[in-house]
Amino acid sequence: MIRPQPFVVCLALVLSWRVALARPKVALTPIEGDASGEIREAVAEALEGKELSLIDSKEVKSAVDKLGSRKALTEQDLKKLAGELDADAVIAGKLDRAGETRTLKFRLYVNKQLAKGFTVSFKDARSEKFRTLLHDKMVDKLGAVASDDRKPSAPAADDAARPAPDAGSRPVKPAVPADPAAPAMPPAIAPAAATPAPADASAQPGTATPAVAAAGSAGAADTGVATTAAPVRPANLAAARLDAGISFAQRSFAFTSNLATGKPVDNTLGAAPGIRVEGEVYPLAILKPASPFAKLGLAIDYDKTLGLNVTTGQMPGVNASVNQTAYSVGVRYRYAFGNTPRSATLTAGVGYGKRVFSPDRAGFTNPQAASDSARDNPETSYSIIDPGAAFRMPVTRMVAVSLAARGLVITDTGAISDGATSYGAASVFGVEVVAGVDVLLGKRFVVRLAGEFVQIGFSFNGGGKLSNGIDGDLTSKDVSGLTDRSLGGTATFGVVY
Repeated sequence: MIRPQPFVVCLALVLSWRVALARPKVALTPIEGDASGEIREAVAEALEGKELSLIDSKEVKSAVDKLGSRKALTEQDLKKLAGELDADAVIAGKLDRAGETRTLKFRLYVNKQLAKGFTVSFKDARSEKFRTLLHDKMVDKLGAVASDDRKPSAPAADDAARPAPDAGSRPVKPAVPADPAAPAMPPAIAPAAATPAPADASAQPGTATPAVAAAGSAGAADTGVATTAAPVRPANLAAARLDAGISFAQRSFAFTSNLATGKPVDNTLGAAPGIRVEGEVYPLAILKPASPFAKLGLAIDYDKTLGLNVTTGQMPGVNASVNQTAYSVGVRYRYAFGNTPRSATLTAGVGYGKRVFSPDRAGFTNPQAASDSARDNPETSYSIIDPGAAFRMPVTRMVAVSLAARGLVITDTGAISDGATSYGAASVFGVEVVAGVDVLLGKRFVVRLAGEFVQIGFSFNGGGKLSNGIDGDLTSKDVSGLTDRSLGGTATFGVVY
């Protein structure tokens, strides 16, 4: 594992500490009407950034629970939360639904005073446009209140009747009278264009149309600019992903033999580093995300070992370099148990690949050493069909664990199956198991750490030079089995889309 220099780590900690000091602490309470917590999570992700520092959701929920069971938080409740959580601002929200359109009504408690809130209407909380508009609006509202040292004036009854930026001097009357009991709120800041932006012709069905509304009473009409936007794909539902990094593996050969002398020597090769590249793409998730075939994808992985050598058990110090590579190309079908960033996924698939282990025996100048190496470290070139499945479970918004298993159906074993020079025909079976942890960095980058176990077993049928002919008696098996095992791991850096 490559470790950063202490100076770099210290510098990063100092910078992150200074940035944290500059950002206001914000508490986002559970949203009324959001039983699953999906919308609150989407709002939290939208608010995250260099401008705001969100207090941990568990800490906020614990503080809210202490207030007791109630339908909605009062101003006094928000004041208590701000004090207990040492928050610069408390955000409370309520979710309403009207068909496919959902509306979020926000109330803000900033710097020990109730501030003017706003309303957002949307269809898809994962829309990039929804998150951008919500983030910018919330930062604008909190910043405006934080910079105003004066107490808020009494709510104006005709707040909603103020002229729009492009409406000239004639006031526009509200469609619904304002609720005198609710604090007046200014119209949301909308883009400069007065007319709705045309829908993107390339947009697919199911994309979101968020709109920031004029935030007065509960019945205020939406006056924000609607913009079509493709939904953000979280890391567990990425349409494309590419990982590259380092690998390491330790390979061992263990034989089953009834010979007392001259039998193959069990050996474990030294752990060797390698280069690992993995990729996955779901084309229709990019082109037609609403298509039922958007769950179908293609995957590829490639590994090249560097600096691996083999020796002979009976002649230590004599070694030869090894060409060791592995690759697989296949199809995938991914099913998500939900549509949030924390939804688990199950991906099934099958591929075709090769695993090559080929020592350069020309490096052995001693014929006996070359012969012993061929017996103890047999050359293999596996042709493999690898059906399998992978389960991925996000444990936080930034961290996910995964477990994958593949069966290795081996259709050809290469030189080891040559009866005239090696062990001959055999029944072969194999399995691969991978356990990993993904750490998301921002929205587009991810670090993956994984451990891997691969085992291929041979049951020799007899008749090969090394399976039956080591002791000169061809009527009995000298070597009946072989276990070819690899144990290692990977550390990769990935880009997701």
